[in-house]
Amino acid sequence: MRCNYPLSKFTNRVFATIAILMLFSFSVVANPQAITITGTVTSSSDGLGLPGVNIRVKGTQVGVITNMNGNYSVEVPGNNAVLVYSYIGYETQEVTVGNQRIIDVVLLESAQELEEVVVTALGITREEKSLGFSVGSVDGENMTRVAQENVINSLAGKISGVTVNSTGGTGSSVSMVIRGASSLSSDNQPLFVVDGVPVINTLNNTTQFGARNIVDYGNAISDLNPDDIESVSVLKGPSAAALYGSRAGNGVVLITTKSGKGVRGVSVNITSNTVIDRPYKYFPIQKHFATGYFSFTPENYPGSVMTVDPAQAAGAGIETDKGYFAIQWQSPLDANGNKVPIELVSYPDNFANFVQNGITTTNGASISSNTDVVNYRLGFTNMSSWGMVPNSDLFRNNLSFAGSVKAHEKLTISTNFNVNRSWSNNRPSSNRGTNPLEWAAKVPLNINILDLEDYWEPGQEGVQQRTPKNGLYNNPYFLAHEINNSFVRDRVYGNLKAEWQITDDISLMGRYSVDRYSEKRE
Repeated sequence: MRCNYPLSKFTNRVFATIAILMLFSFSVVANPQAITITGTVTSSSDGLGLPGVNIRVKGTQVGVITNMNGNYSVEVPGNNAVLVYSYIGYETQEVTVGNQRIIDVVLLESAQELEEVVVTALGITREEKSLGFSVGSVDGENMTRVAQENVINSLAGKISGVTVNSTGGTGSSVSMVIRGASSLSSDNQPLFVVDGVPVINTLNNTTQFGARNIVDYGNAISDLNPDDIESVSVLKGPSAAALYGSRAGNGVVLITTKSGKGVRGVSVNITSNTVIDRPYKYFPIQKHFATGYFSFTPENYPGSVMTVDPAQAAGAGIETDKGYFAIQWQSPLDANGNKVPIELVSYPDNFANFVQNGITTTNGASISSNTDVVNYRLGFTNMSSWGMVPNSDLFRNNLSFAGSVKAHEKLTISTNFNVNRSWSNNRPSSNRGTNPLEWAAKVPLNINILDLEDYWEPGQEGVQQRTPKNGLYNNPYFLAHEINNSFVRDRVYGNLKAEWQITDDISLMGRYSVDRYSEKRE
């Protein structure tokens, strides 16, 4: 190969380029501004070194972790560099290097990332991992994501081993069983303790007015306002509930209500939510035959007038929606007062047309404040609920107050009390015979249930209900609007507590508690 370029000049340029690259590389490696920082990271709780603390130069990917003793060494680009110290369970800290070459850091435990703590018997707060029994816990925020008129419904599916069943309908009783039923002679319901006060959760629901008019007035824990709850702890084992005696044989549900602790300055909180309940599924029913014992057609009985008798409730009569005509309950009268045959059609959506969407609206407001000496929270909540059964409802007003004052360096006086009223204009009967839902399901297929909305027999208003067959059927609208079971329940529960901190590890507490209610049913 022939080269016209002088070799000496080419060689000189190559060496010059290599020399420049070497100088550049040396300046990068031997940057005189690089600074080595050493130090130790310790915990604020015990002063011991923390292994595995992440130390990163802010704005870069440069970083190291501490060794088993909490020691570290890291290079930073200059005095303006910022080191970020982060560790699980501790607050993240940032330190500007400046003129420092040894930087020791004490990390503070994070209040939000500490080991999970739960409230146990007598209101004592302990770390969950230190307990010798099983405890489930739910915070108040998770209980109010979907508003419920009964606080127990909010626990459904949130704690293992806890079964929550509702009998359905606005304000109806809710059963809560922990780790399965243990008795055939009791209701297996746990003991509820609100701010240290054991509260009654069962009321007498066997009282009835009239024949077969058994009404579910709900259980008394429904008086508690879900918006006032800070946390719930469920003590599952017998040893966990031993301090509450035989009443806690089925477990204990400890409820702690909100207070002004943790609030900065004065805080005003306003909440409003609405939940709509829609029927999910209906009972399957046959949709092809009117009432009757035999299914016959005009072809089999030529010239005869077919009649559908509501008293023949077997539901195996004449086939509907075939263009057949028959004398029915709702047939009009001719000039001579005789019923005229009308087409036999089916109304398979009768039950769906009877029920309605349930609506529950909850509005609340609270004001809270916190200082070194005094903290308080005052709240008011109104709940209005209309059920899926026509003319069924439930209302509740809650007034709550929680406060504490540091009367002395070692003496703290606190109180929690709740005043509420629950009432309803109508609690539908849940017993066979007077339950509106039962008779809505029994309306014959060939009768439109909407024809029964005017539930008084013409000319006998206030005396006789209008039904397909008097003495055999009840009109579901009549039962819903005329057989009304109302109640009003007033309740007060709470406590007054004084706590004297004798030493850092020993305190003396005295508490007066009350749970009183009165109820009127009509």
